[in-house]
Amino acid sequence: MALSDILDSAIAPFAPRWAADRMAARAHLEASQSARDGIRAYDAAAKDRRTQGWNRTASSADGENAQARQALAWAGHDLVRNNKYAAAAVRQLVATIWGDGISVQITHPIKRVQQRAQDSWNRWAEGRVDGFGDWYGHGKLAVREMIVGGEGITLWMPDRVGPNGLVVGLEGAQLDTSRSLLLRNGSRIVQGVQFDAQGIRTGYWLYPDHPNDPVRSTDSAQSRFVPAEHVDHLFERLRFRQTRGVSWLGAVAMTLRDVGDIEDAKRLQEKVQACLALIVQPGESQPTSPLGTQQSGANDAPGRPLEETMRPGMIARLRPGETASAINPTPSANTVDFIRQQMAAVSANMVPYHLMTGDVSQANYSGLRAAMNGSYALVDDWQQNEVIPLHCRPAVMRRMQRLVLETGDPRFMQIGMRFALPVRRMVDPVKDLMGEIMEIRSGLKLLSTGLAERGINADEHMIAVKAMNDTIDKLGLALDTDPRRVTDSGVLQAASGFLAPKE
Repeated sequence: MALSDILDSAIAPFAPRWAADRMAARAHLEASQSARDGIRAYDAAAKDRRTQGWNRTASSADGENAQARQALAWAGHDLVRNNKYAAAAVRQLVATIWGDGISVQITHPIKRVQQRAQDSWNRWAEGRVDGFGDWYGHGKLAVREMIVGGEGITLWMPDRVGPNGLVVGLEGAQLDTSRSLLLRNGSRIVQGVQFDAQGIRTGYWLYPDHPNDPVRSTDSAQSRFVPAEHVDHLFERLRFRQTRGVSWLGAVAMTLRDVGDIEDAKRLQEKVQACLALIVQPGESQPTSPLGTQQSGANDAPGRPLEETMRPGMIARLRPGETASAINPTPSANTVDFIRQQMAAVSANMVPYHLMTGDVSQANYSGLRAAMNGSYALVDDWQQNEVIPLHCRPAVMRRMQRLVLETGDPRFMQIGMRFALPVRRMVDPVKDLMGEIMEIRSGLKLLSTGLAERGINADEHMIAVKAMNDTIDKLGLALDTDPRRVTDSGVLQAASGFLAPKE
């Protein structure tokens, strides 16, 4: 008990008001000291021993990016080249977010307009949009660069027919980071991105070639202004007024690198343990060894120097009087558990542990389902808040602008869009499908929504189903897979009129 408490306890029986005033004053003093130090009720705001060395400097999104963005991009590319876990995680992320492509399903009240717009988009997207691959291959690289380098840039170029005919994929390094300054009328350039007075992007300062390409044009060191209407900038925004993106590997880069170093050390340890040597030392009364004699060199020196490294099966022979100690490294029993724990921490930021490491030895059915279901929430975020609004939707609208120029019909700018996402592989297809059927039957989910989640165009699919059913009826078949005639247990459907005739 503090001295002040002892005094208050002694005073209270004789002068309770005085004791109460003392206690209130002391509480007020403690609150004032906490407010002065910025502590209040938050331990993380304290300035004491526990927070020494904690870098809590004031910053902004662009302030941090300007210092670290490019270095993080270089680190990300190095990791996916040399670290197997980083390479696997990035591949899994790209396959989950983009997969075989996020395809667009165009809608419009007038069927003819909708079909013309859909056909026009499909023809272009399945062609060589960048001179080499189709739109879905370009999207894969854009998503991958967003993950590894922090941002993917799509530059729209005209072809021989008109505008917005070709796309060029660029990495963030082609944005002139050195251009950061205030302009007249309140506009500004931030890390190569130009804004007007209202903070709307008006253009990008791009290098004509990648700064690190071995073959560059003579004027590649000078960036050029490209209007924003020709550029799509794909990155994940984490803070307000963030101009450019950072590598997703930034938060886990050091852990991945340390894990790689630990594995290298462990492999070297295993090699050393496999190199234990037999050292033969003749006795004093035995001048030679029955295994053979080592020839002496000049001045009674050994014929060859002592081994400085060990190799499997090595036999070192010593002269009488010399001794040696064998090195027998003791393996660490916690290495595997430590690496597994570190990789679990990394996977929490990227993809489920078993997808990144291939290790399912500690997994069970419930754990796998929980991991996959939890990761789908992140995938939804990335697809709906980054890839679709910043990459897919602008591309469709650019192609519709071109279609308006070709046809003179402004209705193509009034289209709607639904996006068919990559198919999500199920941990337990039977249970997952039964749950989805229950949602559709109860009206909680549309059949068209379920088809779109599998990357299937609902209208085209239903037309194909109708054609298949007509063929089955024409041939008089009763297949076990036909829900119109047979239940899932193989019984004929009574309500559909397909019961066998009575004899």
